[in-house]
Amino acid sequence: MRQIQFISASHYQTSDRFYALPKVLFENPIYEDMRLDAKVAYAMLKDRLDLSFKNNWIDEDGNIYLVYSNSNLMKILNCSKSTLLRIKKQLTEYGLIHEVQQSTSKSGNLANRIYLGLLQDDTVARMVDKSGDFKSDTRGVSDLDQGGVKKTPGGCQIYTGLVSDLAPNDTEYSETNSNDTELVISEEDEERFPKNSQNNKQDSLSRKVDKASRYDKDYIYDLVYSQLLEENYSDTMAAYIMMPFEERYRYALENMRFARSSEVIAEYVYNGLLAIYNSNTRKCMENN
Repeated sequence: MRQIQFISASHYQTSDRFYALPKVLFENPIYEDMRLDAKVAYAMLKDRLDLSFKNNWIDEDGNIYLVYSNSNLMKILNCSKSTLLRIKKQLTEYGLIHEVQQSTSKSGNLANRIYLGLLQDDTVARMVDKSGDFKSDTRGVSDLDQGGVKKTPGGCQIYTGLVSDLAPNDTEYSETNSNDTELVISEEDEERFPKNSQNNKQDSLSRKVDKASRYDKDYIYDLVYSQLLEENYSDTMAAYIMMPFEERYRYALENMRFARSSEVIAEYVYNGLLAIYNSNTRKCMENN
């Protein structure tokens, strides 16, 4: 038996690589019957999306995908083929994975495209149950745009400034030349870098977002707002989630170097807004 080495205070915060295991997989009753290996597999695959983003593996609808054969997945997850098939079957049942078969080539079959599904967080429903329905009048919403701590109708304090997402971890380096690959800055590191990206030598790259017009901004806003409504958020809740849109939009323009379309930017802004909202609601629930 190997002798244990205790983690000291000096070792507690290190640069160790790690996988971010979403708490919702353990806190939401929807996933309580999911096997542990399926939850871990989802976290490991989601971690790999960072490399997909750097490689620009984004389809025409703005969705990021993975490209792995079963043999590669078996190595990544360190499991047998039968275990892999069982994991994929369960993730499919929960709407967390979808595979698209690609056409064959002269060298043989191409690996499938693998799409991951968004986790369902019941925090919104639980928060509404505790704090009551939000008022339908949203004319005071703009008062929260400057950041800080504001009172919600339920009495909970919500910080409306920029909230960090989970930073990508255990990321791999793309085989693409590093000079041709844009670094994706995590929101945790955002404040360590200048807000103004004009000094970046790579700004000479031609891209749509450099010439974003007012129409583009309104179009992206409408796309994000419509997507929230499609996800069954009420008009009031959608307006509440959209409050940090302006800063998320600016952040997207500063950091999305290879966005091909307004739809891709809208997807980025949408995910950022939901991350802020979910983080705020979790803090609210913890304080109650």
